[in-house]
Formats: sequence, structure tokens, C-alpha cells
Amino acid sequence: MGKQTVLVGAGSFGREVLNWLRDSQPGTEVLGFLDDTGTGGGGLPCLGPVSDYRSNPSHQLLVTIADPRGRSEVVGRLRERGAQFASFIHPSAVIASSARIGEGCILCPLSLVSVDAVIEPFVIVNVHSSVGHDVTVGAFSTLSSHVDLTGFARIGERVSIGSSACVLPKVTVAEDVTIGAGAVVVRAVPPGSTLYAQPAKRLR
Repeated sequence: MGKQTVLVGAGSFGREVLNWLRDSQPGTEVLGFLDDTGTGGGGLPCLGPVSDYRSNPSHQLLVTIADPRGRSEVVGRLRERGAQFASFIHPSAVIASSARIGEGCILCPLSLVSVDAVIEPFVIVNVHSSVGHDVTVGAFSTLSSHVDLTGFARIGERVSIGSSACVLPKVTVAEDVTIGAGAVVVRAVPPGSTLYAQPAKRLR
């Protein structure tokens, strides 16, 4: 990253990404956060709300909003303002040479993208998550930690997948779906659905 970096979203995930950037790319100059709540983080200021951003050719924006729909909406607003976007791939991530990674993606520590997988723009693949061979992950989707997408699965746009969830081979998940932590998806999921695994039960 040669330009000055601005993080968009000062929530928990934004602070995590800032930490990973500082640890893995100590030469990166991070100016601060754009955040509609007026919040900064990690010793960096809030540079203002998204609505006040003005395009600057020396800036690149890294969008650290975990919510898929929120991220999609903010990217659309920033595009209208001429923003230039950055990606972040942690050096411990494992990416097959035949995989394709779109603009604005964030691949967190110890994530995996396997052979012939396609990661569309502005996807987040969190720590220890695995995108199997020939998988497609639609734009603006979020994989939480320890997610397992197995071979030939198809994930639509703006999908949120909770920690330790698994999508079995060749299963298609449509757009705007929420999959809860620990769920195992065994069949096609229609648009806008919400899936959750059985919660833990108290035995004694």
C-alpha cells in the first residue's frame, strides 16, 4: 500500500484491521477513520462522516464495515464521490495462484482461498476461514471466523456467515442470506433467508 490509507468504519472489525495493518505493514500510513458516529480508534481520529468525504488522489479507502448490507451501501456512496479503494491481504493468508480476488477485499490472518475460487469485490474472509476449491463468494459477503465453504459452493451477494458455519459441496446460497454461527448448510438457500443451528441445551 503506497498511498495514505483511510479506514471506513471504526467498529470492532475496523480496530482489528488497523492492528493487523500496523503489525504486518508497519510502513503503511493510516490517517484515521471515516465513521458516521464520529468515532475513531487505535489512537487515530475520526476524519468525519462518509457524507463529508471528498475524493483525494493520495488516499485509498479500506472498508472495514463488517455488515454486508451496510458495507454495500457505504461503498456505493463513496463511489459516487470518486473514492479509490484498497484491499488488505494478511501475509499469513494462503491464496492459490489460480484464485481470483476482487477489489476491496479483506483476507484476515490464517484465512485460506483454494484452487480456482473466486472472491468477488468487497468480501471479508475472517481469521481461520476457508474458501474451498471452485467456490464463488459474492460481492460484499462476510465470512466470520472458522467458516468452511466446501468445494463448488456458491455464495450470493451480501451474505453473512457466522463463526464455525459450514456450507457443504455444491450448495448454493442466494443473496442477502444470514447464516448463524455453527450452522451446517446442506441444501440450497433462497434469497433473504435466515438460518440458525440448534442452540446449546443445558443438561444439568
